[in-house]
Amino acid sequence: MKENRFIPWGARGNGEPAGRGISVFVIDSGVNPSHSHVQEVSGGARVFREPGGEIRCVEGDFQDNLGHGTAITAVIRHVAPASRIFAIKIFSASLHATVDVLEAAMTYAMKARARVINLSLGVGQDVTSRPISSLCSRAADEGIVLVASARNGSARSGFPALLPEVIGVAADGRLGERSLRYLAGEALECRASGWPRELPGLPRERNFRGNSFAAARVSGLVSCILESRPAASLDDVRRILEERYG
Repeated sequence: MKENRFIPWGARGNGEPAGRGISVFVIDSGVNPSHSHVQEVSGGARVFREPGGEIRCVEGDFQDNLGHGTAITAVIRHVAPASRIFAIKIFSASLHATVDVLEAAMTYAMKARARVINLSLGVGQDVTSRPISSLCSRAADEGIVLVASARNGSARSGFPALLPEVIGVAADGRLGERSLRYLAGEALECRASGWPRELPGLPRERNFRGNSFAAARVSGLVSCILESRPAASLDDVRRILEERYG
């Protein structure tokens, strides 16, 4: 790794990439827009299954009851402070949702012209034969960059991070909060810190942590790259990551 290469972090000077003009959709537990680390959200929705089985989408209903999506958004906001962040809430009572709800949320984000979709989540089952696989392929064809985290645990597995059309990310405890390592050719090609932003008065060991926050760093970084290279494809983004962080 090139030790002198760091991801953007915090306040930005004039002319420095900050994700300007880039729409980042965070599919998670929603977002608290008034949180000091978030400041604002450009919009969003809740995607959920009704008791009768129908999957519904309610615009504007993305308040975070769990805190995870807010913490993810806080990291993205710190890396790409000028990006336009949208919250898609699929987790309510717990950090669990069915794959078809996730697929519906991804479809919503794609139709809403997302440029980056952050998926700080993982599915244990192989989804290569499910619609989510073709959705990821279609997203890449449409110029949407998907960033997904591995599932937490020693196996570093999980979908959609392992799909070829997705930038897969895992946490590496040896890396500082601004460091990134890119491993070309690996399914989980990015390594970054798994810590969220610090909260005053809360020991970080009692906060969220894991692969999810490594993915958030990469989503923010990709947003900054796309500001400078607005026409970049997924392959272009991968080449830039390899050049800078490989």
